[in-house]
Amino acid sequence: MATNISVASQALSLLRADTISSFSQGTNESNICDILYESHIRYLLSIYPWTFATKKARLNQDSVAPLNEYTYSHILPADALLLWALFSSDNVGMPPVRDYDIYGDTDGSLKRIYSDYPTLYADYVVYISENNWPAYFEQFAIVSLAAHLAIPITGNPELFKFYEQMAYGSLNANRKGGLFGVAASMDSKQKRNEMTFSNPLVEARFG
Repeated sequence: MATNISVASQALSLLRADTISSFSQGTNESNICDILYESHIRYLLSIYPWTFATKKARLNQDSVAPLNEYTYSHILPADALLLWALFSSDNVGMPPVRDYDIYGDTDGSLKRIYSDYPTLYADYVVYISENNWPAYFEQFAIVSLAAHLAIPITGNPELFKFYEQMAYGSLNANRKGGLFGVAASMDSKQKRNEMTFSNPLVEARFG
């Protein structure tokens, strides 16, 4: 069963660095992992609509309507990393809606979906604990993390290039090859064919 410590330690092992038993043990490796680990995993989860990390929810309508252009405002859940499908009904077989925009508060506390639909249901990706990762994502995450840690831990740009290519493929692959490509392909097999959307929903991304 994977944990944040086991994932970080395996990535460190690939770099021939010392493994860790916690993020707070006070070593150089643990200090760097404490700073970089969670944000990198959040990034990995946000670049693809992973089935194992997807939630479905009916969105709460905001009491304040949009100023112009759209009729309704719905609040995006705070734990959403990637929104990849919106539906105007919970009926089976409904196609996703595409005419909407995502806006954020000036203080960044909430994100809202503006549309002309009074009711919205969302499929979105959340941060999920390591013990719920499938093996294909765990291996991709370990190698990608090794690339991310390579220069801070070792100062060796060649190690970064090596593990970056292993994780994402060659430059021609546009970061969609390597172990990411394998993981995405495996994950896509968990979806019904009609639920595999192309641009822009699958690749819709927000910070």
